[in-house]
Amino acid sequence: CIRINGKALDLVEPSNLRIKVYEPILLVGADKFKDVTIRIRVRGGGASNQIYAIRQAMSKALIAYYQKYEDEQSKRELRDIFLQYDRNLLVSDPRRAEPKKYGGKGARARYQKSYR
Repeated sequence: CIRINGKALDLVEPSNLRIKVYEPILLVGADKFKDVTIRIRVRGGGASNQIYAIRQAMSKALIAYYQKYEDEQSKRELRDIFLQYDRNLLVSDPRRAEPKKYGGKGARARYQKSYR
């Protein structure tokens, strides 16, 4: 049973990105997820970034479950499947927005300078 913000997995919005949420399940098979209960709370960011966060949380949760309650070999197999398909299923993107500085309208852009 997988729930996102208290809702079932098939009610995730936007509907055109719903297949992205199902990717970890489709990769390893629903039988690996059947004895695991996952509750994911997601907030902040945009809709598509939330979808990517959900699929990453599902993949990481399954690997953590297999590491703790199952054998190391099956955990390694799952990890290899996820990494071979898409590295972002297990590794987050470290890029963040740079803070704005004085003297311009953005982090790097400066106000135009005039001599006359």
